[in-house]
Amino acid sequence: MAPQANQVEDRVKITLTPTEETLMAPLIARARDAESPQPVLNDVYSLQILSRIDHDVEKFQIDDNKATMHTLRALCLDKWTAEFLATNPHSTVVHLGCGLDSRWQRLQPDLCTVRWIDVDLPDVIELRRKLIPNPEGEYSLLAADAAEEAWLKQIPADRPTVVICQGLLMYLEEEVGKDLIQRLVEHFKSGQLIIDCIGTIALSLQDRIEVIRATGSSFKWGIDEPKTLESLHPQLKMLECLGPADLTGFSRMPLGTRLMLSTYSYLPWFRYLSSYVRFIF
Repeated sequence: MAPQANQVEDRVKITLTPTEETLMAPLIARARDAESPQPVLNDVYSLQILSRIDHDVEKFQIDDNKATMHTLRALCLDKWTAEFLATNPHSTVVHLGCGLDSRWQRLQPDLCTVRWIDVDLPDVIELRRKLIPNPEGEYSLLAADAAEEAWLKQIPADRPTVVICQGLLMYLEEEVGKDLIQRLVEHFKSGQLIIDCIGTIALSLQDRIEVIRATGSSFKWGIDEPKTLESLHPQLKMLECLGPADLTGFSRMPLGTRLMLSTYSYLPWFRYLSSYVRFIF
């Protein structure tokens, strides 16, 4: 995936904190998938973005299998978001911890009726501005720390809202993450919350995870039973919760991986080693 010689002149060098740098792993995975003969997500936008970046991509050690697993997760969250937009054509999308994700490009929402807001830390938003052009319509970037309170007041709560948190909650302290979820539900009143999370066993195994080793970041919050998050607000109800083996397209993973994860899904402490969940509120 190295850029061609005629592409290097405008490449952007990345200087981010360890947690911010984790945005590179999903970008590399989506780009690798897009180059494969039978892509899962076919996110060609990720290839364009990656070609503009001057960074060591090899240290993330993302092979074809890891790229497939990541894109299966992204596909699941894309599908849920698309379903929400299909039934709520006049709505708001808040993509928290958007990184360099090209989700709005993949889904192509009607930005005349959909308000789409990508939110991330200031340095990430600055990088995003350099690499990804903004579309016409009701699209905006918001530079903010999701753990703080002020940013949420800037977003109108006049429409049904879907909030997407992919690759975010596990990097927050537990109380910070719980407070964030409570504030989101309280502010927007009606909509859906789409998240991914890791189990507590992943916290003890994180030194084996490539993105953690590559960046020096760390996971802080593990959730073994995602349904327990319903207790954070009386309006919050879980609609669906999938483990890795439940993802559409999981049959594309190697046989050994399928057997291992399918077997682990029967063990309580491994059932939600990672999980993909949507709530209604």
